[in-house]
Amino acid sequence: MAEPTLHPPDFSSYLDQSQSPLFSILPAEIRSEIFTYALSGFEDTGRLYSRETYWTRPGYSAPHRTCTDLLRTCKRVYLESWFMPFACAEHAFYLTARDRAPGQLPRDRFAQFLKIIHDNHGEVETGRIRIFAQLYVLEPGGEIGDIMNMKHFHPRSITVTLRYTDFWHWEENAPLYVDSKWVNVMRLPDSVTSFTVDFESLERRKAEVDIISTLAAESWFFQRDDGAVLTAKRSDIKISTWTGSSMLGSARWIKYEARPGQLDYYIASVTWHLDSRPEVDWSKPRPELTLPQDFVQVTPPPTPWITIGERDMRSVGIRLDTPVEQAIAAVRNHRRRRLGLAVEA
Repeated sequence: MAEPTLHPPDFSSYLDQSQSPLFSILPAEIRSEIFTYALSGFEDTGRLYSRETYWTRPGYSAPHRTCTDLLRTCKRVYLESWFMPFACAEHAFYLTARDRAPGQLPRDRFAQFLKIIHDNHGEVETGRIRIFAQLYVLEPGGEIGDIMNMKHFHPRSITVTLRYTDFWHWEENAPLYVDSKWVNVMRLPDSVTSFTVDFESLERRKAEVDIISTLAAESWFFQRDDGAVLTAKRSDIKISTWTGSSMLGSARWIKYEARPGQLDYYIASVTWHLDSRPEVDWSKPRPELTLPQDFVQVTPPPTPWITIGERDMRSVGIRLDTPVEQAIAAVRNHRRRRLGLAVEA
């Protein structure tokens, strides 16, 4: 992935474009709105990710890009908007294993861009921030803290997305659980006015998602560096769903499929907002998110196998939409033939 670049204006002279209504009539605030619209990022659907990855999902079906033709129209436009492709973008950080993330802008490079903008333009809002995090990286709090503590980092909104495969032992259908150490040690930048956590699992496990997201809304709060507090209520929980491929990590996860080749996802998004009169309990740490001891999980449909490997699928000619029973029988018979045994009827 080619890294983006950032070049502050370095002009010995430029025309003030006073003949243009854009500059002679429209105030700078309106121009800023126009430039923001023109220089906002979008998914580059001409370069779609494979559907069979850990990171392909709504809003992230392809790399994000920005059309920068506007910056080449004249020096006056460049002078006012050179930093906007960066400031108007949604920036994604992946606190994950390497195979769980697409290419991304290195964090030290991101920090360099923040410094360049600050040194040449002053304090600028840092676009929208999305953090995809596996719990083993998120929960200690150090990695996400390093992001929050970057100099000249001024986001207004931040979203942490916990995907189905980011939870502990999702492969074994383990009960949902989130340790709260990161919540207790992390401090948000002073600029943040909303902070969202997406809790995602399978549609079949939506009762678990509802429990932990409600507990988070009712018992978690987030503190900024300046001491301000963000709180949430049950009404701040939004539900969404989507359907993705059951191919993850070079295997088809047949045990958890809603239909051949498909996993149905359920997301509860909790948003904490700046609260001028927070009623929070400072005497004890915010609790871990765990299910009640008497909670009974909805078990997945009984299948003899949890997955079918990609190599077996290729060897036998199994498609992603092949029914589970047919796929298992085909792999078994392929293995029996290799051993010189009679195939099953």
